[in-house]
Amino acid sequence: MAEQALSTPATDGTTSSGIVALDERLGGGLRAGGVYVAAGPPGPAKLVAALHFLHEGVSRGRRGLLLTGARIPDILDLSAEWGADLRPAFADRTLDAIGFREDFEMRVLRSAEPEDAMEELTSLVAPDVERIVVDPGSLLLQGRARTLLGPAFLDWARHHPATTLVTLSIDGPELPSSAEWLIQSTSGILLLDQGEDGFYQVDLRHLRVGEAAKVTLQLAAGRGLARPEAGPFRRRSDRARGHANRLLFLSLSDDRVTDLEAWAGGLFTTEVVHDPMEAVSSVQEGQGFGCILVYASRARLPDTIRTCRALRPLTGAPILVVSDDPMRSSDRVDLLEAGADDSLSGGVDVRELDTRIRQAIETGGKPAPKGERKKRERLAGGLVDGPAFEAAVRARLEDPWKSVLTVVRVWQGAEQSEPLERVLVEELRSDQGDLVATAGSAYLVLLQGARRDAVHAFLDRVRRRTAAEVKAKVEVKGKKDLRSEIFSHPGDRQGILDLMGSLDEGGATAPEMGPGETGGQEG
Repeated sequence: MAEQALSTPATDGTTSSGIVALDERLGGGLRAGGVYVAAGPPGPAKLVAALHFLHEGVSRGRRGLLLTGARIPDILDLSAEWGADLRPAFADRTLDAIGFREDFEMRVLRSAEPEDAMEELTSLVAPDVERIVVDPGSLLLQGRARTLLGPAFLDWARHHPATTLVTLSIDGPELPSSAEWLIQSTSGILLLDQGEDGFYQVDLRHLRVGEAAKVTLQLAAGRGLARPEAGPFRRRSDRARGHANRLLFLSLSDDRVTDLEAWAGGLFTTEVVHDPMEAVSSVQEGQGFGCILVYASRARLPDTIRTCRALRPLTGAPILVVSDDPMRSSDRVDLLEAGADDSLSGGVDVRELDTRIRQAIETGGKPAPKGERKKRERLAGGLVDGPAFEAAVRARLEDPWKSVLTVVRVWQGAEQSEPLERVLVEELRSDQGDLVATAGSAYLVLLQGARRDAVHAFLDRVRRRTAAEVKAKVEVKGKKDLRSEIFSHPGDRQGILDLMGSLDEGGATAPEMGPGETGGQEG
């Protein structure tokens, strides 16, 4: 059974090519009213593409026209064999068919006014025809007739409201230099070339499109040009991009972000889901999303990474991850490696978010990662003693992949606080290599992959929790107030080394401070 082509609303200015995979790569289809040339070496692929182009329209009751040099009964029989049966449409006059005379080219060359052929064509084409196919186009676009009729025909087709597709045989997989004028004179050239594996590469060439619309297809009886059944041969760029105005919003947060959901719903046709499996199912069902927006709280980042990894091979739509919580550099690396195209964190500004979404839709999603994903070393973390903390810090400072880190000295009053220690340990991301150690009357915390914005968010969480633990407000001054010093590598490398040196001398002691005072680099 042939793949069902996209039914594209006329309001978006596109019309289905009849090739589902190509429509998906184009975000809906060809530009309605355009003039296209299906070019390639001799073979059936060009005609099959043209037949499916016609069939997609007439199957929905839209008028079509076939201008052909072959016997019309033969063409109709071929359409049935390739899964685009035009015989019913021809019988009920939804499809008109006009044959070239055998001496067409000679008559044109001998004519005193060869352009009169265009006036004759106008009289034969019904005003409500929406799709026109010319096969073979060589009678108009090649040889001596091209000089006389080619420009006149293309000008006629550009001014006719129908979308026109012309087949053209060429030698080899690329347009010859003598045919480059077609790129300038048409809406696009569909280059069809069969590879050694038997599959066809279909590439829409135009100055505004370039390589962005290349797909791999299999030519099969009863199906025409369709997605290959043998997956390993498929191009990595063949994943569907979908429609630019369709957005999948996956909310991975303990609290619903109704404001962002409502904002997205006002700008896009938005489907909101709250479970990763729902998102995967929606993409697998071919919903045609132009962008996937994932909102994640800090606690749900592991789920977000797994979701990106699951979605990336299924769609060519860009995946954008946003969070109001600050992300560490290691978080962003994990998201990018999992297949996300962009991330935004630390407070979402909807104006910036709108710009990033639209830029991502324009660019499209990146290809799925090749081969097996390389697993990066996971650092062990948690509560350790002073020597282990110092050894870990010194080792990571010398490793380029681990040297993005921050060491924080935290204290609360003149003595260690059991609630503070418990909160620090619970707020650590031990699976990402965060460490905490006691150091005299203070605590040392290593936050792996964290820069200052993430450190301030960490300290804010610790401050709020410890204040609640001791039933004291954050604003209360004195011994219960949380104090801190921040040393971010590589800028504060010497400060970190000095801090490690103080451990060698017997531990770090919290500085004496008056009420309300803080360390030199307070968090």
